[in-house]
Amino acid sequence: MGRNGAAYGWANTTNIIARYCRGSVPRSCDHGILNVTSSRPCTLSESFVSSSDFVTLELKTSDSTVLRPLQFALRYEFVDLLQDGTAIGSEHECNRRFASSQMERKGPHQVRSVRNIFLFGRGGAKHLHCVYRFEAQRGERVRIEINRAMTGNRTCDSRVDPDTGRSYCFGDSTARVEIFERPWHESILFPRGCICNSTNSSYLPIVFTSTGREVEVHFSAANMTNVDDPDSLSFEASYEFVKGPMMCKDVRRKNAITGVVNLASGDIECRNRPWLIEPSYDRYLYIRLKGLFLRKFNSAAPLAYNGSFSAVTPIRCFTKSRVIITNGEGISVTACPLPEDTKHRHVVEVFSAGWGRKDPFFGPEASRVVSVEFLNPDPEGAHYAFSWLELTKRPSESYALVQEECPYLCPELNACVNASIWCDGIEQCPSGEDEAFTHCSALLRLPAEILAGLSVLLLVLCCGQKIKRNCRRTSVLQTRLKSLSSMDTAVFEDKEVIC
Repeated sequence: MGRNGAAYGWANTTNIIARYCRGSVPRSCDHGILNVTSSRPCTLSESFVSSSDFVTLELKTSDSTVLRPLQFALRYEFVDLLQDGTAIGSEHECNRRFASSQMERKGPHQVRSVRNIFLFGRGGAKHLHCVYRFEAQRGERVRIEINRAMTGNRTCDSRVDPDTGRSYCFGDSTARVEIFERPWHESILFPRGCICNSTNSSYLPIVFTSTGREVEVHFSAANMTNVDDPDSLSFEASYEFVKGPMMCKDVRRKNAITGVVNLASGDIECRNRPWLIEPSYDRYLYIRLKGLFLRKFNSAAPLAYNGSFSAVTPIRCFTKSRVIITNGEGISVTACPLPEDTKHRHVVEVFSAGWGRKDPFFGPEASRVVSVEFLNPDPEGAHYAFSWLELTKRPSESYALVQEECPYLCPELNACVNASIWCDGIEQCPSGEDEAFTHCSALLRLPAEILAGLSVLLLVLCCGQKIKRNCRRTSVLQTRLKSLSSMDTAVFEDKEVIC
């Protein structure tokens, strides 16, 4: 039925893909002729694929007549296997790598999404996920510009947050382009933007410059159908490796039990680099920022298509500075920071991933690290700060026998804390329970035997004092009675003399 060439031109030797004679039925995809969008795609088992650049179809017949005609319909397509960058893993996959160390010119360079039809719905695939990794060298940063994006017939638009300058997806984001950043070596990836476009009303282009040396662009589509192909699902972008700040010497990875960070500290050109807070093994993090909650984003819970960036705050936000706190699940909270010396008591609280999940949990756990970004620093240098505290979950009643007890408890968080923060002179629990007089008094921290002895001694002293006071009162009363009786006698005698 077909001959498959082995080179770019005709070759003397060809490989026969298949041969069908009288009585045999070739592979066919009959429903493909209907041109119905709701029909399922033709799979590889219903078609033929060449292993080279050309294929030949030969038809030989000797007994075809008007009564016994030979008819067939053939649909063909040229499969585009060209991809930018170098492969990550198998060459047939769509994961690609772009390394600055392998390029003579730093850019800008163009990159487009994969166009292999067999990775899309019309080629029989159900889901698509491609990773494009950009790796800069020391002293460099990655600049990504998404110029074009198409996400099929899904109702979804991407809009830019005016407070942070980042793009977020509104609507059905089952097909999207996402930007992730690895701000520190061997840290997890943190989301930095989402792009989708089904109505050509999305804000484009989207420009992102990394604070670290590694950026990943994820191109994904779920539940694809026969209408999803490289023309309806695609993106085009440009990238370049630019020089980064040279004076950043701040240590912005913290792994202490507790701490406070002044967001305005450090070199000015380094203030846009995120802080990475890493808890100890089997611990969680509690982040506390004095500020106003603006909005929350969670890629697992898409934003409504008719949603907006508007936020209602109890007081007015007087600064353009913003703080973005992101946990290991990609859930981010945007806040307007308030100065530490403000009289307002508004705070923003964020827990690391997995804190709200009930134990025991047997699924894969997300990283418990937390990223804190400080965007648009005030030129006046207002004093903004956040604090963190390591926590462990309080044992439930059903598991109290197999888990360690919780002697140091923050009741408002329902969490156990490390003994080192207890009565250290600094309030870490929101209510200040760790510095309460009831358990931080030097007297109350004495051993139970000494406290019992002192209590008995105090009781004896109190009783003795009361007995002594009663005895003194009795003697005074007797003295007064004696004096009164002597005065009465004297008066009576005088009266008798007068008479």
